[in-house]
Amino acid sequence: MSGASEAGSTEVISCPACRHLLRVPVAWLGEAVQCPQCRARFRAPVRQGERLSEPELLEDGGAAAGGSREGTPSGAADAALWLPAYGLIVCGLAGLIVNVLITWRLHSDPEGSRAYVQHQIERLREWGFGADEAEAERPQRDAERGEWAMRHLPWIVPASAGAAALALLGGLSIALRWNYRLAQIGCLAAGLNPVGLCCLPGALIGLWGLLLLQSEEGRGHFGLPAL
Repeated sequence: MSGASEAGSTEVISCPACRHLLRVPVAWLGEAVQCPQCRARFRAPVRQGERLSEPELLEDGGAAAGGSREGTPSGAADAALWLPAYGLIVCGLAGLIVNVLITWRLHSDPEGSRAYVQHQIERLREWGFGADEAEAERPQRDAERGEWAMRHLPWIVPASAGAAALALLGGLSIALRWNYRLAQIGCLAAGLNPVGLCCLPGALIGLWGLLLLQSEEGRGHFGLPAL
Protein backbone atom coordinates (compact mmCIF):
# COMPACT_ATOMS: atom_id res chain seq x y z
CA MET A 1 0.00 0.00 0.00
CA SER A 2 1.21 3.54 -0.62
CA GLY A 3 0.18 7.16 -0.75
CA ALA A 4 0.73 10.04 -3.09
CA SER A 5 3.22 12.74 -2.18
CA GLU A 6 3.81 16.07 -3.88
CA ALA A 7 1.34 15.38 -6.64
CA GLY A 8 2.97 14.50 -9.96
CA SER A 9 6.55 14.16 -8.64
CA THR A 10 6.94 11.57 -5.86
CA GLU A 11 5.07 8.76 -4.13
CA VAL A 12 5.28 7.37 -0.60
CA ILE A 13 5.46 3.58 -0.81
CA SER A 14 6.14 0.86 1.75
CA CYS A 15 8.72 -1.91 1.68
CA PRO A 16 6.97 -5.32 1.50
CA ALA A 17 9.70 -6.85 3.69
CA CYS A 18 9.81 -4.48 6.69
CA ARG A 19 6.86 -2.09 5.95
CA HIS A 20 9.21 0.89 6.17
CA LEU A 21 7.91 3.95 4.31
CA LEU A 22 10.07 5.53 1.63
CA ARG A 23 9.64 8.28 -0.91
CA VAL A 24 10.42 7.59 -4.58
CA PRO A 25 10.01 9.57 -7.81
CA VAL A 26 6.95 8.73 -9.86
CA ALA A 27 9.28 7.62 -12.68
CA TRP A 28 10.47 4.74 -10.47
CA LEU A 29 7.02 3.15 -10.18
CA GLY A 30 7.15 -0.38 -11.56
CA GLU A 31 10.96 -0.54 -11.34
CA ALA A 32 13.27 -2.43 -8.98
CA VAL A 33 14.07 -0.38 -5.88
CA GLN A 34 15.91 -1.06 -2.64
CA CYS A 35 14.72 -0.31 0.88
CA PRO A 36 17.29 1.83 2.75
CA GLN A 37 16.14 0.31 6.04
CA CYS A 38 16.37 -3.48 5.53
CA ARG A 39 18.17 -3.43 2.15
CA ALA A 40 15.50 -5.66 0.59
CA ARG A 41 14.95 -5.31 -3.17
CA PHE A 42 11.42 -5.13 -4.49
CA ARG A 43 9.51 -3.91 -7.49
CA ALA A 44 7.78 -0.62 -6.78
CA PRO A 45 4.00 -0.61 -7.24
CA VAL A 46 2.29 0.86 -10.27
CA ARG A 47 -0.65 3.21 -10.29
CA GLN A 48 -4.05 1.62 -10.84
CA GLY A 49 -6.63 4.36 -10.99
CA GLU A 50 -6.48 6.37 -7.79
CA ARG A 51 -4.51 3.73 -5.86
CA LEU A 52 -1.22 1.90 -6.20
CA SER A 53 -0.77 -1.82 -6.55
CA GLU A 54 1.05 -3.90 -3.96
CA PRO A 55 4.88 -3.83 -4.11
CA GLU A 56 6.47 -7.12 -5.19
CA LEU A 57 9.40 -8.51 -3.20
CA LEU A 58 12.07 -9.78 -5.58
CA GLU A 59 13.57 -13.25 -5.14
CA ASP A 60 16.94 -11.79 -4.16
CA GLY A 61 15.19 -9.31 -1.89
CA GLY A 62 17.61 -9.83 0.98
CA ALA A 63 20.71 -9.03 -1.05
CA ALA A 64 22.02 -5.54 -1.70
CA ALA A 65 22.40 -6.11 -5.42
CA GLY A 66 23.56 -3.36 -7.73
CA GLY A 67 21.34 -1.65 -10.24
CA SER A 68 18.42 -1.10 -7.89
CA ARG A 69 17.38 2.41 -6.95
CA GLU A 70 17.27 3.39 -3.30
CA GLY A 71 14.32 5.38 -2.03
CA THR A 72 14.38 8.18 0.52
CA PRO A 73 13.22 7.13 4.02
CA SER A 74 9.87 8.55 5.10
CA GLY A 75 10.15 7.64 8.77
CA ALA A 76 9.34 11.18 9.92
CA ALA A 77 5.65 10.50 9.37
CA ASP A 78 5.84 7.45 11.63
CA ALA A 79 7.74 9.37 14.31
CA ALA A 80 5.15 12.18 14.28
CA LEU A 81 2.35 9.66 14.84
CA TRP A 82 4.06 7.84 17.71
CA LEU A 83 2.92 10.27 20.41
CA PRO A 84 -0.80 10.38 19.46
CA ALA A 85 -0.77 6.60 18.92
CA TYR A 86 0.65 5.73 22.32
CA GLY A 87 -1.15 8.63 23.96
CA LEU A 88 -4.47 7.22 22.76
CA ILE A 89 -3.47 3.76 23.98
CA VAL A 90 -2.56 5.03 27.48
CA CYS A 91 -5.56 7.38 27.83
CA GLY A 92 -7.95 4.85 26.34
CA LEU A 93 -6.77 2.04 28.59
CA ALA A 94 -6.83 4.23 31.71
CA GLY A 95 -10.27 5.62 30.87
CA LEU A 96 -11.62 2.14 30.14
CA ILE A 97 -10.41 0.75 33.47
CA VAL A 98 -11.66 3.73 35.50
CA ASN A 99 -15.10 3.80 33.86
CA VAL A 100 -15.57 0.05 34.18
CA LEU A 101 -14.76 0.30 37.90
CA ILE A 102 -17.17 3.24 38.34
CA THR A 103 -19.90 1.33 36.48
CA TRP A 104 -19.35 -1.70 38.73
CA ARG A 105 -19.57 0.46 41.86
CA LEU A 106 -22.73 2.22 40.68
CA HIS A 107 -24.47 -1.12 40.36
CA SER A 108 -22.93 -2.96 43.32
CA ASP A 109 -23.04 -0.14 45.88
CA PRO A 110 -25.68 2.43 44.91
CA GLU A 111 -25.83 4.01 48.38
CA GLY A 112 -22.07 4.42 48.57
CA SER A 113 -22.11 5.89 45.07
CA ARG A 114 -24.86 8.31 46.09
CA ALA A 115 -22.80 9.47 49.07
CA TYR A 116 -19.76 9.92 46.82
CA VAL A 117 -21.78 12.00 44.33
CA GLN A 118 -23.11 14.22 47.13
CA HIS A 119 -19.58 14.72 48.40
CA GLN A 120 -18.48 15.82 44.93
CA ILE A 121 -21.38 18.27 44.77
CA GLU A 122 -20.28 19.72 48.12
CA ARG A 123 -16.74 20.14 46.75
CA LEU A 124 -18.13 21.98 43.74
CA ARG A 125 -19.88 24.29 46.18
CA GLU A 126 -16.53 25.02 47.83
CA TRP A 127 -15.13 25.96 44.42
CA GLY A 128 -17.92 28.49 43.86
CA PHE A 129 -20.47 26.43 41.89
CA GLY A 130 -24.01 27.69 42.62
CA ALA A 131 -22.74 30.63 44.65
CA ASP A 132 -25.66 32.77 43.45
CA GLU A 133 -28.27 30.43 44.99
CA ALA A 134 -30.00 31.35 48.24
CA GLU A 135 -28.57 29.67 51.33
CA ALA A 136 -31.92 28.12 52.26
CA GLU A 137 -32.35 26.53 48.80
CA ARG A 138 -28.91 24.94 48.59
CA PRO A 139 -29.64 21.63 50.41
CA GLN A 140 -32.68 20.97 48.21
CA ARG A 141 -30.85 21.93 45.02
CA ASP A 142 -27.89 19.72 45.94
CA ALA A 143 -30.21 16.81 46.62
CA GLU A 144 -31.89 17.31 43.22
CA ARG A 145 -28.53 17.37 41.48
CA GLY A 146 -27.52 14.19 43.27
CA GLU A 147 -30.72 12.46 42.16
CA TRP A 148 -30.18 13.60 38.59
CA ALA A 149 -26.62 12.23 38.64
CA MET A 150 -27.74 8.87 40.04
CA ARG A 151 -30.39 8.56 37.31
CA HIS A 152 -28.03 9.33 34.45
CA LEU A 153 -24.58 8.10 35.50
CA PRO A 154 -25.54 4.41 35.03
CA TRP A 155 -25.64 5.02 31.26
CA ILE A 156 -23.22 7.97 30.93
CA VAL A 157 -20.30 6.09 32.51
CA PRO A 158 -20.65 2.90 30.38
CA ALA A 159 -20.93 5.10 27.28
CA SER A 160 -17.71 6.80 28.34
CA ALA A 161 -16.10 3.39 28.79
CA GLY A 162 -17.11 2.60 25.21
CA ALA A 163 -15.55 5.85 24.01
CA ALA A 164 -12.35 5.01 25.91
CA ALA A 165 -12.31 1.59 24.23
CA LEU A 166 -12.60 3.29 20.82
CA ALA A 167 -9.69 5.59 21.72
CA LEU A 168 -7.64 2.53 22.69
CA LEU A 169 -8.47 0.81 19.39
CA GLY A 170 -7.68 4.01 17.50
CA GLY A 171 -4.23 4.17 19.08
CA LEU A 172 -3.58 0.53 18.24
CA SER A 173 -4.79 1.16 14.70
CA ILE A 174 -2.24 3.95 14.25
CA ALA A 175 0.59 1.97 15.83
CA LEU A 176 -0.13 -1.18 13.81
CA ARG A 177 -1.55 0.52 10.66
CA TRP A 178 -4.83 -1.37 10.93
CA ASN A 179 -7.46 0.98 9.59
CA TYR A 180 -7.45 4.69 8.79
CA ARG A 181 -11.12 5.26 9.69
CA LEU A 182 -10.77 3.42 13.00
CA ALA A 183 -7.80 5.67 13.82
CA GLN A 184 -9.91 8.76 13.08
CA ILE A 185 -12.82 7.45 15.17
CA GLY A 186 -10.45 6.74 18.05
CA CYS A 187 -9.08 10.29 17.96
CA LEU A 188 -12.61 11.71 17.84
CA ALA A 189 -13.73 9.50 20.75
CA ALA A 190 -10.77 10.68 22.83
CA GLY A 191 -11.65 14.30 22.09
CA LEU A 192 -15.32 13.92 23.01
CA ASN A 193 -15.00 11.63 26.03
CA PRO A 194 -16.31 13.75 28.95
CA VAL A 195 -15.93 11.20 31.76
CA GLY A 196 -12.80 9.40 32.82
CA LEU A 197 -9.28 9.72 34.12
CA CYS A 198 -7.71 11.33 31.04
CA CYS A 199 -10.41 13.59 29.62
CA LEU A 200 -8.25 16.71 29.10
CA PRO A 201 -5.05 14.96 27.90
CA GLY A 202 -7.18 12.66 25.75
CA ALA A 203 -8.91 15.62 24.12
CA LEU A 204 -5.57 17.26 23.27
CA ILE A 205 -4.08 14.02 21.95
CA GLY A 206 -7.23 13.24 19.96
CA LEU A 207 -7.22 16.66 18.30
CA TRP A 208 -3.51 16.37 17.50
CA GLY A 209 -4.03 12.90 16.08
CA LEU A 210 -6.89 14.05 13.86
CA LEU A 211 -4.78 16.87 12.44
CA LEU A 212 -1.87 14.51 11.72
CA LEU A 213 -4.12 11.91 10.12
CA GLN A 214 -5.49 14.52 7.72
CA SER A 215 -1.98 15.38 6.54
CA GLU A 216 -0.28 13.86 3.52
CA GLU A 217 2.12 11.91 5.73
CA GLY A 218 -0.66 10.67 8.00
CA ARG A 219 -2.61 9.25 5.08
CA GLY A 220 0.58 7.82 3.62
CA HIS A 221 1.13 5.98 6.93
CA PHE A 222 -1.94 3.91 6.00
CA GLY A 223 -1.06 3.67 2.32
CA LEU A 224 -3.68 6.20 1.21
CA PRO A 225 -3.22 8.92 -1.42
CA ALA A 226 -3.09 12.55 -0.38
CA LEU A 227 -6.35 14.51 -0.50
